[in-house]
Amino acid sequence: MRKRNAVTVMLLLAVMQCAAQTPRPPVPAPAARSNSISVMGGWAWPVSHPGLTTFWGPGPSASVEVLKGVSRTVSLGFDLEGAAFWFRGPTFGTAYPGLTFKTPPVAQIVAGVVGRFMLAPGKKLAPYLGGMIGFSHMTGAEYRQETSSGRVTYYDLPFQTRLAASLYGGLEYRASRSVAFDMEARALYVNDDPNAGLIVAVRGGIRLLF
Repeated sequence: MRKRNAVTVMLLLAVMQCAAQTPRPPVPAPAARSNSISVMGGWAWPVSHPGLTTFWGPGPSASVEVLKGVSRTVSLGFDLEGAAFWFRGPTFGTAYPGLTFKTPPVAQIVAGVVGRFMLAPGKKLAPYLGGMIGFSHMTGAEYRQETSSGRVTYYDLPFQTRLAASLYGGLEYRASRSVAFDMEARALYVNDDPNAGLIVAVRGGIRLLF
C-alpha cells in the first residue's frame, strides 16, 4: 500500500514538473494606436510681403489636426488652423505722424488635407515631418482718406481666399499609449497673394491617440 502511494506521489510530482516546464504562449502586445487628434497653440509671424509685414506683426496661432494612420510611419487627415496678426500702431504713427488711426487685427484661417511622416516610429521621443495643402482666407482691413489732393490709401488688405501649402517638422513625446505632446515649426505659403506670402508659426500642444 505504501509502495503504491509512493508511486502515485511520484507520478503527480512528475506531471506537475512537466506542466511547469511547458512554455506558455506569449501574450500579444496591445496594438499601437495610430489615429489621433491634436490641439496646439503658439505664435505666428508674417515674414515676406510688405502688404502685411509693414503694419502688422506676430500674433497668437492655434490649430486642430485629425489624423488616421495608414501605416506605421504615415498618417493622413485634416488640418484647421488660424492666426491673428496685431496692428503696429507705433509704426503707423511714425510713418504718418499726426494721423488718427484704427488698430484692426488681421486674421487668417487655413483648412486643408495634411500628411505626417514619423521618422522614428515607436520611440518615446520621435521626430516627424509633414505637409498640408488647402486654402487660406484672410480678413481684410483698409484705411483710405479723402484729402485736398485726392484719395489717399494708407493700407488696403482685401478679404480673399487663396490656395495655400505648408511644410512642418517637430518632435513628439509619447507620454502614454493614448497621450503625446508635440512641438513643431511650420512654414505656410499663400499662393498669388501680394499681401500675405510666407507665414511662419511655432506651436506646441497635446495629441490624443485612439
